[in-house]
Amino acid sequence: METALPLVSPSSLRSARASMPGMMDTVLNLGMNDATVESLAEKSGNARFAWDSYRRFVQMYGDVVLGMKPKSKADIDPFEEIMDKVKRRKRR
Repeated sequence: METALPLVSPSSLRSARASMPGMMDTVLNLGMNDATVESLAEKSGNARFAWDSYRRFVQMYGDVVLGMKPKSKADIDPFEEIMDKVKRRKRR
C-alpha cells in the first residue's frame, strides 16, 4: 500500500560560521522528522537505514547548528553521551 507521506529528498545546508575557506560544515538529510523516517523505512524496506539516517541528521544538526560538540579532544561528545545513556537504559 502506497503511503501518503513524502519521501525525504537528499538535501544539505552549508554554513561558514567559523570555517576555513572552502571547508564548510554540512547538515545532511534536511527534512527528516518522525513522519518522513517512517515513510523512508517503508519505501526502502530497511528500517535500520531510515532510523540511522534520522540519527545522523539529529547529530549533525546538533553539531553544526547548535554547537553541541566537544570543546577539546579529551571531552566526550555530548550526543554520544546521550546515546550511551539511552542504550544502557534499554539493556535493563
